[in-house]
Amino acid sequence: MLKFDEKQLIDWTQGIRENPDMLNAFWPSQIRSKIWLTDWVKSYLPSAHKIIIFGAWYGVLADLLDIRLKNTKILCNDIDKDAMLWCARKYAMHIGKMEEFTYETRVDLVINTVTEHLTQEAYDKWYDKIPKGTYFVIQGNNDFKEPDHVRACKSLSEFNVINKVENTLHTGSISYEGPWNEVENRPTYYERYMTIGFKSEHNK
Repeated sequence: MLKFDEKQLIDWTQGIRENPDMLNAFWPSQIRSKIWLTDWVKSYLPSAHKIIIFGAWYGVLADLLDIRLKNTKILCNDIDKDAMLWCARKYAMHIGKMEEFTYETRVDLVINTVTEHLTQEAYDKWYDKIPKGTYFVIQGNNDFKEPDHVRACKSLSEFNVINKVENTLHTGSISYEGPWNEVENRPTYYERYMTIGFKSEHNK
């Protein structure tokens, strides 16, 4: 179980005070998917040092990875300027579309937890730019009701196909609770997908 020290908790609290929108990064489903990701990275890629998080938002995932892996050098990318300015206190950052990002040095791992928000064209451009010899972690879901989810998937297999996954190290899914269904007066559940892959010389 992850344990957070007083300094980290105060930091997150201050972040929410300065950026009220940051509170949305702490929804149970958000935290669960982030911890799930850090568990996998800790188990399968414990030596990952140079990491880029695309769609990093306020850097909560960066904080969790930093706690789990200790010796990390993380760069956060997002189009949200306010979120990136918050991240910049602790991490290198890049403001802009992920598909326009230019790699200037070798990295061990790239992470994209917002694949459902990207058009296929934007995702393909982002994926094609990942340097050969780099591990990647991607997440997505089957929540088609959210207007911003332009590329949700019906299954884990579809998720891996449309995301061009090859050289799979591990793949799986978890269930999470979404908004309350007021019409049927019951909770709504969705699936969160995640895959670790490797961009080899033979990836297309």
